[in-house]
Amino acid sequence: MTKEQKLLFGEGTVKQREQGLRIFDMLAELLSKPRTIIGHRGWSAMITEEQKTRIQMERLKQIKNSKGEKITEATDYEALTYIATASMDAPLDRMWTRIYFHLLKRFYPDNSDFIEDHEAILQLQDKQYLCRLKQWIYKQG
Repeated sequence: MTKEQKLLFGEGTVKQREQGLRIFDMLAELLSKPRTIIGHRGWSAMITEEQKTRIQMERLKQIKNSKGEKITEATDYEALTYIATASMDAPLDRMWTRIYFHLLKRFYPDNSDFIEDHEAILQLQDKQYLCRLKQWIYKQG
């Protein structure tokens, strides 16, 4: 086991300092040129200011939790918002409904009492599709 190199001045290690600088760079990029908020074609105008603010907050949390690692996908809240706008264009199939219910229960537990717990449990395929959606949303933004 290798011992981490301590900073000459200040507290912490070189690794922690480098991680902090990467996070700072990611925050600076987010604030200087924020990614576009993506809605389903023709329905982006339905995304409320509250949702846009929440997306920005979730992106900040995502940066904090990334510990300086490269981010390659959108947040779960962005996926929820996208699926909500997609549902205005066409009804969701069973899988996308399950994903939507899962995210809805996570972000709006007080407003999702009508959803039975078993209706919001994600299967492996659901998780894979959600991951692909978040990667796609990230690339679009």
